[in-house]
Amino acid sequence: MRNIFITGFLLLSIVTLQGQSYPGGVRVENLNVQLLEDNNLLDVNLDFVLPEGLKVKTNRMMTLTPIVRGTSNQELLPSVYVYGRKRQILSERNDRIPEEETGRVFRRTNKQEQVINYSATLPAEPWMDQSELILELDICGCGNQSEDITYLSLTGIDIPRAPELPAILYRVPEAEKVKRRVLQGQAYIDFPINEIVIYPDYMRNTIELAKIDSTLRGFEASDIQRLSLHGFASPEGSYNNNVYLAKGRTQALKDYIIRKFKIPGTIIETNYTPENWEGFIRLAESSQLKEKERILEIAGKDIEPDRKEAELKAMPEAFRHMTRNWFPVLRHTNYEIEYVLPEYTAVEARGVAMENPSQLSVREMYDAALLCGRGSEEYYQLIETAVRTYPDNPDANLNAASAALEQGDIEAAQKYMQKADLSTPEGKNNMEYIKILKKSNDKK
Repeated sequence: MRNIFITGFLLLSIVTLQGQSYPGGVRVENLNVQLLEDNNLLDVNLDFVLPEGLKVKTNRMMTLTPIVRGTSNQELLPSVYVYGRKRQILSERNDRIPEEETGRVFRRTNKQEQVINYSATLPAEPWMDQSELILELDICGCGNQSEDITYLSLTGIDIPRAPELPAILYRVPEAEKVKRRVLQGQAYIDFPINEIVIYPDYMRNTIELAKIDSTLRGFEASDIQRLSLHGFASPEGSYNNNVYLAKGRTQALKDYIIRKFKIPGTIIETNYTPENWEGFIRLAESSQLKEKERILEIAGKDIEPDRKEAELKAMPEAFRHMTRNWFPVLRHTNYEIEYVLPEYTAVEARGVAMENPSQLSVREMYDAALLCGRGSEEYYQLIETAVRTYPDNPDANLNAASAALEQGDIEAAQKYMQKADLSTPEGKNNMEYIKILKKSNDKK
């Protein structure tokens, strides 16, 4: 509930009424008009003050009727009837006072101030915005003939209009000219000490090579644009020997891939890091070793790697822990496969989305959703699949927010909008929708 008139209107109303020709002047005080938003009612409360000098002749009646008047419409509120003595007696004797009006019938006691509390409500209508509240004063003589009718302005009415919710907008994702993707992973191939030959049955190699095989089998050789291998050796042993091992073992994995999958060597890039000190420092930072600070100090020194290893070996117990737990995981190969996905029509994409949505672009899933019909269950499923497949894509997040809003889930919509591009027209529109909706919900 909120007041929709300012005090200045009330002062203006009083001044206007005091200037009328009625003896002593009828006054309106404590005028308060409110919009009851819960049930959209206009609530009018005021006091009619009949001063001592106001005289209503014994056979006369004064009718006070508040009216909401607009440009082309008006609505009368219930009237208040102030009778002279004889007029009221005759009306009651002849049963001329309707039962529903008895609570609004008063006898004038001349030479005394009377205060009549008035309250009424009526449904708020759009036309009432910018209308005014006026008071009709009607003096009736014998035979209910009006002898004098005066209209007095009380206040203007300004009903705040609830902001209209904008339409929920989806954004058409930009089509990818080439559906290029990059798949990253790590392989922990074990080698006998100081060797650079891969033995498939050696230690964990059966499992590690199987992971690589499984990954590469998912591609046609022609789909792979680039395959990058980066080998790492641990800081254990001489630096020169680690250069030999890191370089040779990376090349060994390249040769294995070429032989097994017939991938051209020209698209396979290799690089290596002889001693994986960055990984070493991360392991040290997360360790609970009592020598942790000393280990980090040594690892961060700008000295030759072999001298670092020598200083680490001066802590025998800690170095044994590194040899058993750190160095094996520091020896690995990072691989990165850059590949191109085939293009799909909207019809094809509907089926692919159910089996392997990672083969589709955000635009392809969007087109497939449109094919299902906006608002259908499958439509919403495809919009959700797009954002699950590409959780950081701005368009996928914006469209997921739009779907959530259409389904009444404002919390999910807000979450998705955090990753949407708010500079786009669709982003600005949907944020305005959320803002208006939240404000409306907060009032309930």
